[in-house]
Amino acid sequence: MNSSHRQASIIIGIGLIVVSIVLVIYAFKLPKVNNIELEDYSSSTVTSAASSISSTDDNSTALEKQNSVVDKTTVINETQSQQNVLSTNVEYPINLNSCSLEELTTIEGIGETRAQAILDYRDYLGGYTSVSQLKDIKGIGDATFAKIEPYVTV
Repeated sequence: MNSSHRQASIIIGIGLIVVSIVLVIYAFKLPKVNNIELEDYSSSTVTSAASSISSTDDNSTALEKQNSVVDKTTVINETQSQQNVLSTNVEYPINLNSCSLEELTTIEGIGETRAQAILDYRDYLGGYTSVSQLKDIKGIGDATFAKIEPYVTV
């Protein structure tokens, strides 16, 4: 009885290990979601606003609400269009000594804060002499540098 109990425990343990490995492999194969689609959000906002407007009794208030929602939707769509135009007009590699904050933020791994730090360090140095000087900036280690290095030049 003791031997069969031990064998059952070993088999259960091996089974749990196999299941754990399968779950870890599955987790790494899941697609990463990075983009938020503003158009879908703005469309749903307009639809929900339109339904709330139709239930309002006061016509002038309803018209003001509708105009407000349309204005906000227009701003969202215009902002998204400007971002799309900017990202399609940027040519890589980007020159660190002449680039703007917006150009730097088109590189994956560089957000506004890190881009501003790159520009501030450029001003401090009086200009970059080597791309590797980016590693001197707090928050840019070897891994981040390796990711952004192909997209920048001096």
